[in-house]
Amino acid sequence: MDGVDKALEALKVHIKKEIVDNYFADRVYVEEDTELLCQELEAYTRDLAALGQRFMALYHALGSREACAPLMEVLNIEAWPFYPEYGKLSARDQQDLIKDTRRHGLTAYRRFRNLIFDLYERLQQESVTLHESYTKIQTHLKLLNEDIDKFNLSYDFGLIAAQIEAMDGGRDESMTGGLLSTEREELSTRMRFKRQKLTEEQLPPVPVLPLLSEIKGKLAALLDRIYTP
Repeated sequence: MDGVDKALEALKVHIKKEIVDNYFADRVYVEEDTELLCQELEAYTRDLAALGQRFMALYHALGSREACAPLMEVLNIEAWPFYPEYGKLSARDQQDLIKDTRRHGLTAYRRFRNLIFDLYERLQQESVTLHESYTKIQTHLKLLNEDIDKFNLSYDFGLIAAQIEAMDGGRDESMTGGLLSTEREELSTRMRFKRQKLTEEQLPPVPVLPLLSEIKGKLAALLDRIYTP
């Protein structure tokens, strides 16, 4: 083997190593990004449960389904978030929803009115924050799937094997050990990533509620009508 052959052999080894190194580096990146998406989804699920507690606290403070209905109309919400879950709570658990909420006001009506305002304001803020998380996860999912598509295209096992075999003079055993075409396809399938999907059940959307200042007049009028000493 002369100097040129040695140089070519060294180059082939370098190219093979670079292919393998790039494959594993990119694979680790996609795996870690997928895990990060799972963590974001877990955090979203926890925050969604906390938002549910806020909705249920507001339902309980309003006092009845009849009192909740006009508010849902003001908010333009047809399917009341977490109301079925609220209805399944015991009376004690329902009461516990607002037990730690500070009441303030000189009269019973003012305390009632301020309680509703305070509960709604916290609910509104958390709904905006959670909607931002929802949008972030949707964007992350889209970008991750773009990376998965790129990875699967860049690291198709059949193409990589063919390239390396060509460098080795067409010897099938150079990389694949003489695998049958069906075996190659099976290995190629196992090396690919599956595109990620999130159903509405896995990632439920949340309503973005208007600021208290935007509905305070309508809400105050509603409270005037439903308040009973």
